[in-house]
Amino acid sequence: MADSDDIEARVRADIAEHGWHVVKVMGDDNAPAWAYTIGLHETAGHPELAMFGMPLDDLHAALNHMGALIRAGRVFEPGEHDGVFEGLPCALRPVEQRWMDVFFGNAAWHYMDVEVPLLQCFWPDAAGHFPWQDGFDASWRDDQPQLFCDAVEEALSDTLAETLRREGAL
Repeated sequence: MADSDDIEARVRADIAEHGWHVVKVMGDDNAPAWAYTIGLHETAGHPELAMFGMPLDDLHAALNHMGALIRAGRVFEPGEHDGVFEGLPCALRPVEQRWMDVFFGNAAWHYMDVEVPLLQCFWPDAAGHFPWQDGFDASWRDDQPQLFCDAVEEALSDTLAETLRREGAL
C-alpha cells in the first residue's frame, strides 16, 4: 500500500500534467462506488466534481471528460447540462460542506481543510428523472446520495447512512 507521501506525489503529478487528479472509491453491497476530482479548483478556479453509482472506470472517464471540457473553457454551474453523457443530460448540485470529510477526505486533506466548492454530478434514471424528481426509479435510490441536502435522512439512503454510522463516519 502506498504511503501518504506517495499518494500526495501522485496527486500533485496528475494536477501538474492534467490539471486534476481523480480519486476512485470502490463500492460494495452497502455503498455505491464514487469518484471525485482534486485540482480543478486550484488550476481552473472551478468547483471540484464528484459522481456516484457507476462502475469506477465509467466514473473516471466521465470526470476526465468534464475536466477536459473545463480545461477548454467550459464552466459547469448548478443545473442541468448536456454533453457529459452521450444522449443524456446530467444535473449538477453543490455539495454541502458537512459531507467533505465523510466522502471526499483526500480533497479536504489536499486543500488543508480550506472550504473548496464541490459539485455532484447526477445521471438520470431510464425515464430521464433525477433522484429528487417525482417519478424517479426508487430502485436506483442507493446509487446516488443527494449530498446537496444537509440532513442525513434526505441525503443518504438508509443502507448508506447505517453503513457510515457503523464505520464511525457519521
